[in-house]
Amino acid sequence: MNLNRHRIDRISDEKIIVALQEVAKHYDYVYFSRHEFDKVSKNCKGSVVISRFGNWKDALSKTGIKFKKKPYRNRYFISNVELMLEMAKIIDKLGHRPSKIEWESLKPKYSYTTYKTRYKGWVNAWRYFFENFKMIDLSSENIGDNVSNSNVKPCTIMPEDIRSIPLKLRLKVLQRDNFKCVFCGASPANQSNIQLHIDHIKPFSEGGKTEYNNLQTLCQNCNWGKGND
Repeated sequence: MNLNRHRIDRISDEKIIVALQEVAKHYDYVYFSRHEFDKVSKNCKGSVVISRFGNWKDALSKTGIKFKKKPYRNRYFISNVELMLEMAKIIDKLGHRPSKIEWESLKPKYSYTTYKTRYKGWVNAWRYFFENFKMIDLSSENIGDNVSNSNVKPCTIMPEDIRSIPLKLRLKVLQRDNFKCVFCGASPANQSNIQLHIDHIKPFSEGGKTEYNNLQTLCQNCNWGKGND
């Protein structure tokens, strides 16, 4: 006894081919993928097409259409400025030049591989950063802050009266000081383990403002030695 049953809802090969031809017309006979097919077809799914004909290429060949090649599309190009701004955010958060593991653990916007490929090496990427970041106009970048002032009432407390330093201001200070300790000259550009801090010149505890001219870049050792802030 043959227990196989004929499915009355089974779409025929002819109807699948017609569906492929209709989608091909929609894309002006430019080669399209299974996912692009699913976005347009209302009669069947790409999974059904592949199940019936074995693979996508063979399925399209059944249409008898000579497909045009897809026009070349440039992949989204990430500018050097975008890459460096992300590097600046990470080094500000971490305090020193990150290793691959440290970089990935902080879940940055761009991958380690992106930098390694663009600059032909991780160390080369950071060398480029330290040599060129000072040329970025931070005033025109929507960088955001690393402190939330959502609970601060407008016109009641000014930013300079808050101890926490907004990210954009921190980056401007680091940029001005060339990512070097203003006391000893130590920099993560030369030593990967150097940790940089943004310090109030006149201590905040003594009325010092959180503003550009009252901030400086110090390495961890010099900042700890200074104390009292």
